[in-house]
Amino acid sequence: MKKRNRNRAGTTLVETIVAMLLFSILMTMVLQILSPAAKMFVRIQKLQFAQGIVDNTIQQLQSLVREATGYVKLYTDGVHLADQPGADSGRALEFVNEYDYIVVLSTDGCPDTDLCRGELSLGSVAGADLGSGRLLTRYYSRETPEHYFFQKDTQPVARAVSNVFPDGYYMGNYLEVIFSYPPGQAADQPISYLEIEVNLYEDEARTRLAAGERAVVDLQYLVTRKDAVTAETKSLAP
Repeated sequence: MKKRNRNRAGTTLVETIVAMLLFSILMTMVLQILSPAAKMFVRIQKLQFAQGIVDNTIQQLQSLVREATGYVKLYTDGVHLADQPGADSGRALEFVNEYDYIVVLSTDGCPDTDLCRGELSLGSVAGADLGSGRLLTRYYSRETPEHYFFQKDTQPVARAVSNVFPDGYYMGNYLEVIFSYPPGQAADQPISYLEIEVNLYEDEARTRLAAGERAVVDLQYLVTRKDAVTAETKSLAP
């Protein structure tokens, strides 16, 4: 009769189960140690990305605004401009650029807007494509040196409308830019710079701040603060 070989190679099912159990316990302990570190890494990376968006936005604003000529004007918000006076600070900036167009910068979005060159219709742009939380540029042709038509009756109009950055640039966040004059700046007085506050929020309600920074925008040309009405409504009634 042959004797059983008690020293054969391999492991039994029980030994395999025990080894897997020990490995699972070990991995759980490792993950508990690494999980806070991984979360911290993701949080720091998101903060770096958010700060990069803010810094790039400031650079873009400095490039756009430094060429302002004639006057600059601030509005409380970027939607209600028609027949409105200027404000000390706000989320919309109006100025004349070097090509003699009136430019409005804001992050409040805008409703459906007709694009026109004089009386010639060039089409329209949907407000859904110009939502809030994005840096928006609108261009207007001047009817007089300091006046332009912001809307015809109740319909907003513009020469051109564009987003400064593509949607993917914001990485799911929402941008807010607040413009303000230097302390003590009076209407119709020369101005050499503007103050800006750029904030990036994680939510559209703008309650969870991801990153923010204040900066100064120097103006290359001598301009004045304008508070008088410049954006007008054109009545189409006969």
